[in-house]
Amino acid sequence: MILWTLRHTKPYNPADVCYGRTDFDVSPDFEEEYPPALKVLAAHCEAKRLFSSPLKRCIKLAGKVSNELELPIEPKEAIIELNFGSWEGQKLTEVPREEMAAWKADLRGFRFPNGESFHDMDKRVTAFIKELLGEEEVLFVTHAGVIAAIEHSICKVPDEKFVEGQFPYTMVTRFEIGETSTGKLLGTFETIYGGIKQSPLVTEKS
Repeated sequence: MILWTLRHTKPYNPADVCYGRTDFDVSPDFEEEYPPALKVLAAHCEAKRLFSSPLKRCIKLAGKVSNELELPIEPKEAIIELNFGSWEGQKLTEVPREEMAAWKADLRGFRFPNGESFHDMDKRVTAFIKELLGEEEVLFVTHAGVIAAIEHSICKVPDEKFVEGQFPYTMVTRFEIGETSTGKLLGTFETIYGGIKQSPLVTEKS
């Protein structure tokens, strides 16, 4: 199966707080941000189904993709962003020090208070992709955490390489995914469009 992923455009987050499930709208520059990625998809992607995270920042972008590729949008909770629990809406510099230390000690295994861990997300994303293995080519409009889940759990990027915070907005990635004789998913990936660079995470008070 060929799976394309498109990360959303910049969210409108003027307070620069932690967000995952927080349903931010797109930034005021939305109309300038998405066209290059859309052009790449129009030229290379032959997906027959278009799935989107149900959050606003993805649904609005998926609407543009839907018009361009003439595909209906299928919203899916399985490809929603990580639930950061009590961290949602907080500045990372204001998160309790002991929680920040625990996260830094286990970036993908740490379960955010009242939320998920990245390993939890790996499982839900992988389960959904398994359901789609009969499809030839599909497209997800989704989030950095979901794209990273595919890279880690299916393409075997090691946990020690924390890629979630490095993905640009509107990045387009092409995955090739199959199933082994033991029922495990295995894949490769290539970045097709580099997108708009994201500012690095600020996790310490200056």
